Amino acid sequence: MRRFGPILVVVAAALLAAVPFAATAGATTAPASCAALSGTLTGTATLSKCTDPANTGGSGKLVINVKTLVGTVTWNKTGTTTIKLTYTVPKVNKCAKPTIEVVLGGSVTGGKGAALKSIPAKSKISATACYGTKTATLLPKTVFTF
Repeated sequence: MRRFGPILVVVAAALLAAVPFAATAGATTAPASCAALSGTLTGTATLSKCTDPANTGGSGKLVINVKTLVGTVTWNKTGTTTIKLTYTVPKVNKCAKPTIEVVLGGSVTGGKGAALKSIPAKSKISATACYGTKTATLLPKTVFTF
């Protein structure tokens, strides 16, 4: 799993085990969620189509340290959310080949501004992402939840 560390940063992205951790697009159990993730394998990603636009601005830029898996989402003019990620690579890949499924988990460690109202510290993070050689996206019909 170590070779996937840089890949996970992109998703931060995405974006956990498919059934217990990935939420469907219609779910409302999390304080906030984003229906789209577009990332690179350098530790940056864009989250978009996010719920609670008053507190998330509807989108955010995610930057993850690939060594520590600690990152920050800078929301569209509404504050920040700091996170600590974990990941697993399932034995059965649900992503289209040649991409690889990566299940993200972790928690919110803090934040600032209006975003902290919607995504409080200790909120759980979950996402299922598909990583290619250069990019990462969410597994179809899943969302990145906080």
